[in-house]
Amino acid sequence: MPRRMPRRSPPLLLLPLLPVGSLGSACAMELPLAERIDNLRPLGIRVEAQSAFAPEPTDQATRAEALPTDNIRVIPLFVDDQEPLSSERIEQELEPVWLACPLQPIQGIFSCLTAQLPLTLDEIEDCPPVDFSALDPTTGELPAVPTPCRLAQGTPAEPQMQVPLDFNFFLGGDLELTMIGHRPQSGTTERCAQAVLEEEPLPTECLVLVQRASIGPDAAIVQLAADMGLADEDQLGAIPEDDEVPDADRHPRIETFRVVVTDEEVTRDDLTRIIDEGGAIDVARGDTVAAAPGQTLVIETTAPEDDLQTYFIPADDGESEEREEFYEGDWYRTWGTLLGNDSDDPRSFNTWTMEPGEQDDPLAQTPPEDRATLYYVLRDDRQGVDWWWFHVTVQ
Repeated sequence: MPRRMPRRSPPLLLLPLLPVGSLGSACAMELPLAERIDNLRPLGIRVEAQSAFAPEPTDQATRAEALPTDNIRVIPLFVDDQEPLSSERIEQELEPVWLACPLQPIQGIFSCLTAQLPLTLDEIEDCPPVDFSALDPTTGELPAVPTPCRLAQGTPAEPQMQVPLDFNFFLGGDLELTMIGHRPQSGTTERCAQAVLEEEPLPTECLVLVQRASIGPDAAIVQLAADMGLADEDQLGAIPEDDEVPDADRHPRIETFRVVVTDEEVTRDDLTRIIDEGGAIDVARGDTVAAAPGQTLVIETTAPEDDLQTYFIPADDGESEEREEFYEGDWYRTWGTLLGNDSDDPRSFNTWTMEPGEQDDPLAQTPPEDRATLYYVLRDDRQGVDWWWFHVTVQ
């Protein structure tokens, strides 16, 4: 079985590829800043995998990589200039539908669904659970699965499905997930689905997100195929022993988020000192911190270095090359000034000053309604993602 190359996927593919936010007070020719949130924005999609037959270990991070027959849950992060959208708001305001399509190893993201078009939404069947009774090891044939199919389990905000048995996965392919919805109070999902599926021009009120869900590890898929009698060593090569199967890709975990509110003029050299001197407060997801205009929040966030996994990729000589994951963190704000917009360390720092930032109203010394929000999205260089957010009242 060919080994897959690890794919550094974009956080998600958003169609149409146009700026999401309005320009606010910026001039008409100025593009909106990526780190400034002034409108509805998708910042990430998290795919969580769980075995359909056994509980997951409680001492390990959640799996981001699934095997055929595993259950997956899809969790999108939509935010606006106030807060992350709740499940209720996603369902009521965006009304999303989700489609799944198995990617061939050579296909890029969004190519699987595109290859099946044109379609209508009514033609797309619900994704069925795996029908083991239809599996015939004597022929090696797999149960027929509709492609694409519609995720009907879970909720529209957090859909679920059981990963099918599909030969694309046994050859190194992944699962393509597509969400079709619409912007709040603008358009309909039915109209947007028609545009996508019938290959019409996409109206600007439509939201279309595409995410790759990783299927693997490859050695575990070889074991699964052998255990189910779908193939033998002549077809698969040597069947790996349990100790030869690498751990599945797992999501990173943000462990801590701490803040010091200060009147100091802070430089990069001051960050560790200010946090370590004491007085830092632990900030939970969704907490609110108070600050005065002009004050600076020194922020420290940590993620376990042990969560960075080692994995292997093919080398030119036919052997495998060992790689270690690394962190990539992105910072977003609804108002104010950030020291930086990205970070890459298990212990990362930033500052957030309560004064108008680029593309904020320069005459307003406090944010709209005296409240600003910061979002932090942490990724590894494979499919893992985690996020955090908190608010500041500025008075």
